[in-house]
Amino acid sequence: MNHKISSRILLACRIILGLIFLASAIGKTIDSEDAKFLVELLASELYWIIEYSGIIVTGTIIIEYVLAILLLWGKWLPRVFVFSSLFLLSFITVLSYFQLQGFEVASCGCFGAFGGSGGLETTIIRDVVMLVIALIGAFLAYKGTTPSPETSASLSS
Repeated sequence: MNHKISSRILLACRIILGLIFLASAIGKTIDSEDAKFLVELLASELYWIIEYSGIIVTGTIIIEYVLAILLLWGKWLPRVFVFSSLFLLSFITVLSYFQLQGFEVASCGCFGAFGGSGGLETTIIRDVVMLVIALIGAFLAYKGTTPSPETSASLSS
């Protein structure tokens, strides 16, 4: 694949994931009640988690801010994409468990005050798409593709 095309794809992966993580973190910072409910729902299976629901949601928000900043800034991309993939995989696992158990969840609270989360199926599909983007980004970042200043400048004009 052409280096210029690889650089543009990597830049797109960075920006898309970074903006989604940023929107999610800001939305949960404003209103995290649905996210706390989801953690409490998980606590119905793993009862000891209930005590830590606030800490888990706050930790998730902080991780999303850090991932967003690093992705948008373009720092430590190989590691950030791999961590993003693992982070998304953990969400997919939990949400898939709820789906398989037949839980009815109107909103996962993924975007907090911004809403738009949809039900479990919608959220799982969105997370899988984000996981694919993160894996593509990880592949390109490990391959050594880095967006050049001219690629970034040409995309902004």
